[in-house]
Amino acid sequence: MSIWNSVGGTWLAGGSLRKAQKSVRGKLMRIVVITTAIALLAAGAGMLTHDLNVYRDSWVADLDTQSSILATSTATALMSGDRLVADRNVNAVRWRATVLVAALYSADGKLFASFVRPGEASPPLQLQAVVRSSRVDGGSVELTAPILQDGQRLGTILLRAHHDIGARALAYLGIFALVTLMSMLVALLLSTALQKVITEPLDSMADVARQVTTRRDYSLRARSTTDDEIGIVVEAFNSMLDEVQTRARALEESNTALTTEVQIRQTAEAALARANARLETTMAALREADRKKDEFLATLAHELRNPLAPVIHAVKLMDSPAADERQRQWGREVIARQVQRMALLLDDLLDVSRITRGRLELRRDHVDLLTLVSSAVETARPLIDAKTHHLTVNLPPDPLELEVDPLRLSQALSNLLTNAAKYTDAQGRITLTAWRDEQGLAIRVTDNGIGIEPTVIKGLFEMFSQIDSAIDRAEGGLGIGLALVKGLVALHGGSVQATSAGLGQGSEFTIRLPPAVVVEPRAGSPGVPEAVPVASGQHCRIVVADDNRDAADSLQVLLELAGHSVFVAYNGQEALDLGLRERPHVFVLDVGMPDMTGYEVARRIRHQAWGRNVLLLAVTGWGQDDDKERAKAAGFDHHFTKPVDPDEVEVRVAAFLRAAATVTSHAVGDYPRP
Repeated sequence: MSIWNSVGGTWLAGGSLRKAQKSVRGKLMRIVVITTAIALLAAGAGMLTHDLNVYRDSWVADLDTQSSILATSTATALMSGDRLVADRNVNAVRWRATVLVAALYSADGKLFASFVRPGEASPPLQLQAVVRSSRVDGGSVELTAPILQDGQRLGTILLRAHHDIGARALAYLGIFALVTLMSMLVALLLSTALQKVITEPLDSMADVARQVTTRRDYSLRARSTTDDEIGIVVEAFNSMLDEVQTRARALEESNTALTTEVQIRQTAEAALARANARLETTMAALREADRKKDEFLATLAHELRNPLAPVIHAVKLMDSPAADERQRQWGREVIARQVQRMALLLDDLLDVSRITRGRLELRRDHVDLLTLVSSAVETARPLIDAKTHHLTVNLPPDPLELEVDPLRLSQALSNLLTNAAKYTDAQGRITLTAWRDEQGLAIRVTDNGIGIEPTVIKGLFEMFSQIDSAIDRAEGGLGIGLALVKGLVALHGGSVQATSAGLGQGSEFTIRLPPAVVVEPRAGSPGVPEAVPVASGQHCRIVVADDNRDAADSLQVLLELAGHSVFVAYNGQEALDLGLRERPHVFVLDVGMPDMTGYEVARRIRHQAWGRNVLLLAVTGWGQDDDKERAKAAGFDHHFTKPVDPDEVEVRVAAFLRAAATVTSHAVGDYPRP
């Protein structure tokens, strides 16, 4: 009876085990299949939704790009009212098969130009909305965008397009169905293969028990693939082994986490160091740009004030009833010269701006090299003659005809000649040489002037580049001349290069043009306030020193009309010589003279016995506080910023003479300073 019960119990146990295995097998199959199906459906739905949203966003972005292109191409037509150009640009969208309607409206909302595909509804003749908007309805997209230029609305663009969203969804669903089918097949195969794992845990547990007993290796674990009764036994067995390794594992995980954190910190510190380095580089570039901007603005103010002084003097002269017709004519000539100088300065600024923005277009024409060079020399000739330079021009013996923009290339060449004349001392030598070789045409301008340090040649053609401070050279400019030369030559496909042996060794500028510019000759081959009067008898001797001859001469005439004896010097040394010879009471000194600055002249005058108590007036285009302090430190009594008002000069002179009249005895030319 006991044996039967034992056999029966074993059979029942085996039957229960088989039922349990069958139940676990069914659970495993259902879990794998259902989980896989749910995951695939959720992923597919999410990806389809995301893809359609992205697809719709791409429609709007595509139409936005089209509207930006149309806005750029039709802005000029809208401003000029050219419907023909507007229609041609709007009809260019016909090549985009998805665009059904394109309409261009003027600033008042009226239809200006349109494109409509056959079978589509025409756009409205009057558009009310003037703000940017987009609307997506199924496969249709409509975009309305204003056309703006310099903050002003020129008009509005309406675009309507259609995209086949159904075809895209069907294609996506077909791919998703194929992927789902393959995934379910793989899941089925995997679940079938996992069935045998159900009977393996017991063998695995026995094998681990033997190894642990023999090797005392508590890191071994029995494989557990189910959560049924056998799985519970396996987990209980493994739990006993887990207790042995818990502390060691915790320590290992702590070490791993610490190592990972250290690596993360090191990576963050390296990234921070790189960011700081980039920030320092950016800040240095910004500081340099800010410095150049400040220097440019100060130089621009100086260059604009210089011509204003003689203009104001000439106007005062022409307005004076004591001036004769010859003097008035001279005043008009002064105004014309200085206005032309300011116009050339502004033209250079505009040309550089156009080149920088890519808006300068060349007007190519055939011109012979001799004519081109002669035009450039004619432009620079007044400055060359004024400084008595010797100019030598060497051209190829055979005539060369060029296909270039004669005005722009002559402008670049005259800039080089003008620079050579500016930075070469009087009676210097300037040579212009042109030749043709296998590399094209070369034109070189050399001089024996002040030269260039090798360290500054690299940045010489950058905007606002200055070799020295503008105050140390009376002929200083805005620092845009060479940048303009580089831009104009580059538009012709050429290059310009500067070389110099160093300071005092002269300089050499070479323009290189490609061979294509040399062509075969063609057959048959452009109300003023009144002056403050000076009391009768209060006249004195005044020295006016300014390297700008018009400014000096015009101020001389105005002061002479007021009854003063005025002597003119065009540089610092002449002013000192006049002071020693004439013993004047007042000096009006320009600060930026070429041979000796006004500061140095003032210091030398104050060191002389006859100049300790004279009135010194500084005239300069630099009007910052530190400039005024520098003038005061040099010995000047007053600081005037160009353009100086002659009335203010007379006020200072009159005050000086009144103060001098209160002194009962003094030597002639030795007036006390007020």
